[in-house]
Amino acid sequence: MSKLIASTPFINVSIKINPETYKVESAPAILVVTQPDTVINYQIVESGGKNIVFNPKNPMTATPENNDQLSAPAVGVSGKILTINNANTSKMTLNINLNFVDENGVGFSHDPEVDNDPQR
Repeated sequence: MSKLIASTPFINVSIKINPETYKVESAPAILVVTQPDTVINYQIVESGGKNIVFNPKNPMTATPENNDQLSAPAVGVSGKILTINNANTSKMTLNINLNFVDENGVGFSHDPEVDNDPQR
């Protein structure tokens, strides 16, 4: 009898942006990743009717920069979803900078944390 391999875990993060103040809220605010090879999706779900997207030139940075945990970000065609893969092989806190741009070209960012806590 064969054993089924567990499917890839996904964490979906909703992003709400106030276009008047550029205040960004994410839910959950702090991610705790416990499974290996986790896919993290950041999705802009509310932007006050304004066309705000992930900055196509530089959608995301992470600190530490050379962390061997996160893949390069991929941004969907609409610009409203950003996806990264997290290897989650080392216990560490990653400081993410999500970079946005509004319909007038104004750039701004948000800095959520990702806590890697591999379960062995």
